[in-house]
Amino acid sequence: MARILLLLLVILLLALGATIGYFNAQPVTFDYLLGVWEVPLVGLLVAVLAIGVVLALVAAAGRILALRLEVRRLRQRVRDHEIELRNLRELSLDTPAPGPGPT
Repeated sequence: MARILLLLLVILLLALGATIGYFNAQPVTFDYLLGVWEVPLVGLLVAVLAIGVVLALVAAAGRILALRLEVRRLRQRVRDHEIELRNLRELSLDTPAPGPGPT
């Protein structure tokens, strides 16, 4: 049921975006450092959105990489502790502990 609602929401958003794009098809002049570009308004909006997403991903890439490395390190520590715990559980309780005996 949730998948159907999500699919309907995505279809609704795509239809809304197509409608907005259709009604904003008039060309606008985009002035930038190297020249002038005449492009439909919806094309300019989509390009700016794509550039923003790429810049956000680049900005977050360092933090994401650091967190992945920390997760890998912590998983290795968990594996080491599980091995140590398994070894401790396998020790026989009847075996005397090593150390100084009675004198």
